[in-house]
Amino acid sequence: MNLSDMSTPRYPQANQSVRQILHPASVAIVGASDSEAKWGGRLLRYMLKHRHDGALYPINARATELLGQKAYASLLDCPGPVDLAILLVPREHVRAAIEDCVKKQVGCALCITAGFAETGPEGRADEEELVALARAGGVRLIGPNCMGLMNAHHNLCATTGVVMGSVPRLPAGGIGLASQSGALMGAMISRGVDVGAGFSSTISVGNQADLDLNDFLEYLIDDPMTEVICLYMEGVKDAGRFTALLARAAAAGKPVCIAKSGRSEAGAKAAASHTASLAGAWPAFEAICRRWGVYLFETIYDLLQGAQLLQRGKRATSTRVAVFSGSGGGGALLADALEAHGLDLPHLSSDTEAAVANVLPATHRQLPFDFGMLNHNTPADPEVAGGSVGIALDRAMADPAVGAGILLLTTQPGQERVVEAAISAADRNGKPLLFVQGAGDHGDVARRMLREAGHGYLDSPHDALKVAAALTQREQPEPLPAPTPRHPLPDGLASGFLTEPDARRLLESAGIPTTRWRLALDADAAVAAAREIGGAVAIKAVSAAIVHKSDVGGVRLGVSGDAAVRQACEGIAAAARAAGVPALDGFLVTEMWRADAELILGIQHDPDFGPMVMVGAGGVLVELMKDVQLAPAPLSHATARRMLARLRSLPLLTGFRGRAPADLDTIADVLVRLGTLAAGAQGQIRELDINPLFVAGNRVVAADARATLA
Repeated sequence: MNLSDMSTPRYPQANQSVRQILHPASVAIVGASDSEAKWGGRLLRYMLKHRHDGALYPINARATELLGQKAYASLLDCPGPVDLAILLVPREHVRAAIEDCVKKQVGCALCITAGFAETGPEGRADEEELVALARAGGVRLIGPNCMGLMNAHHNLCATTGVVMGSVPRLPAGGIGLASQSGALMGAMISRGVDVGAGFSSTISVGNQADLDLNDFLEYLIDDPMTEVICLYMEGVKDAGRFTALLARAAAAGKPVCIAKSGRSEAGAKAAASHTASLAGAWPAFEAICRRWGVYLFETIYDLLQGAQLLQRGKRATSTRVAVFSGSGGGGALLADALEAHGLDLPHLSSDTEAAVANVLPATHRQLPFDFGMLNHNTPADPEVAGGSVGIALDRAMADPAVGAGILLLTTQPGQERVVEAAISAADRNGKPLLFVQGAGDHGDVARRMLREAGHGYLDSPHDALKVAAALTQREQPEPLPAPTPRHPLPDGLASGFLTEPDARRLLESAGIPTTRWRLALDADAAVAAAREIGGAVAIKAVSAAIVHKSDVGGVRLGVSGDAAVRQACEGIAAAARAAGVPALDGFLVTEMWRADAELILGIQHDPDFGPMVMVGAGGVLVELMKDVQLAPAPLSHATARRMLARLRSLPLLTGFRGRAPADLDTIADVLVRLGTLAAGAQGQIRELDINPLFVAGNRVVAADARATLA
């Protein structure tokens, strides 16, 4: 079939929905084999082991029977319709297989074969031809370069993941997964079997040549069998749709958990080489996820454990984490590590202390609880299993100060009784209780109990702390903001880099205060401006050719008196000439300010997610601290306050070493105004920096600004 023939489709448009693809009535395996050493043989064995109710057609040109199943020389020879064709043929045969799918009117081709866009421009061109061929014939395409999919509730095992050969049955449950890595999909399924997690559907999207991660995210949001959505991502395709789907999931109350590579420059390069994805900038991605209440995890194993707790209905209520252990030392080390993960050890109420008085001595009624100190002669509580262990756990987890809990299991005797008590207490409480199995082989019985109860477990305290941080530090999604009216920019602003006077006019149009300033065209005008402002002034070069004025000697501070003003102007002009700027547009004369703290605020236009508002430690600390927070524009006052609360430099704003505390609401108001400006400018502002924003008590003012317009 020639691509030149495709101006009008020659075949009916199948246009199967993702739901139909994941619930096929018939499946063909193109490249099936009887050898488990080959992908086609492995997949056929898995499909026979986990047999769905529909027809199964092995396709092999040189066989009439495979593993007891009638085999067919071609897709075209299958006696009935084919909803899903799994392609496991060599790269050079993929095009012919797609052509057969078109002729057979197959609903979807699932292409396991690799060697396309992920290999470079030539492979990408070949992949684009495959997509054009499939679309013209009404065939949907998953992959190429993927590891297939599983729908546990439909008993569909259309994946080459080796774990499928060892599990007795597909692990059915409420966790839905879409992954840009096939191997990590397999690893999550395998770990899920270990810890007792169950899945609705798992999909490896590969190169996303046709159907992409967004398509499967949308399916999982609507799927009644999916209670929690997990995504492993390397890059974002169609960021607008992705953001809209996160909003839909939030509105539906369905948790979304994401682990994303590409946080660092090295990670981004690895992701691109792996599945031909362009990993987006992490800070902007993180800000979008935070906006819609996504749970973000560092690894797929953390992701799975978090999803397992969420799927059981557990929700953290604060970042205060109770610590329990059979080892006083283990509990102390775990409590010590909380702070580094942004967590706190809660202080139990007097009511809770009284509630555990029968099981713990007075010296040990505050966290961390050491089960080695328990009184095991306490009368049992009929509602809680496990005697004194169960009572201690139950009462502490019920304390309002506790947002979540971690139980470290060590090699104490009778560990299974501790686990029985912990499972009972965890089931009675809506907060997550994480289990750390630190007892090696001695803990196998406890692992089995946790697996069978569907509670899961982690292998190290560090893993538990990361999961607890992700569960407790997630922010609540906010309602969609009202549409932002268009913000007309001040007259006379040209595209490109703006001089500081124009950048100040832009800020002032949004109601953001700036230090008092005058534009002087020459030294005489600068003298007059300095007299009008009064006191010592700052004088700066004005030129669209100078981006960083300080770097070229274009700034003089604390200038006082007519002669000093003239001398400053002459020095600035000379410095500009030395930097290759023969003539300045003039001089900016501004008042001097005494600030208690300095921040950087700004607007960034992310290529994927649009305008973002930024705040961070300002002045000379910007490059050193890299202490910056982002949020998509527009933003609410509450979001702005949370951005400030996440800054590591927050103590500088709250009275550090005798400084006057800043009015955080006033700073938040400036952030909100920036967000309104960014959204209302409708993409015209590509970049805007206020550095520094001077802060003194309840007064804030922009002391310097630069901007670039589209």
